[in-house]
Amino acid sequence: MKKIIFLIFISVLSLTALPVCASSDQIPPVLKNGFDSYQKEGAKAAIEAWTKGSGVEGSREALSQANNFKQIEDFYGKYIGYELVEQNSISERSSVCLIDIFFEKGNVFSKFFLYKKPDGQIVVTTFNFHTNAEAIWPKCSIFQNEK
Repeated sequence: MKKIIFLIFISVLSLTALPVCASSDQIPPVLKNGFDSYQKEGAKAAIEAWTKGSGVEGSREALSQANNFKQIEDFYGKYIGYELVEQNSISERSSVCLIDIFFEKGNVFSKFFLYKKPDGQIVVTTFNFHTNAEAIWPKCSIFQNEK
């Protein structure tokens, strides 16, 4: 009986720790805003939207990622969309989202770390982009049968 109560408690506790990244088919608003900005205004607007309210907002390092996107666009063409591949809660306040970004001639793999601030706002604390998934994604996310 104690085992059953313990399992129920753990199940309920694990459900309450997931709000930073919602369901697997729903991208967090801060990321969606960035991709919407990218579609409408370009890479710099996307970086600004992704970093808004975070500790890296306005930093030269974060904004320099816009130049990387311009180089990617030189090879892969125009940005056309994205797909949320995976999202995982790390703790009650932090999570990670893996997103495949689509261009006309290829794709770019991305990893976003998110943090839920004390006021409830979810911000991006770190992000990485690479044309090689193995450079930034966990192996188990690329090769589903390998753990």
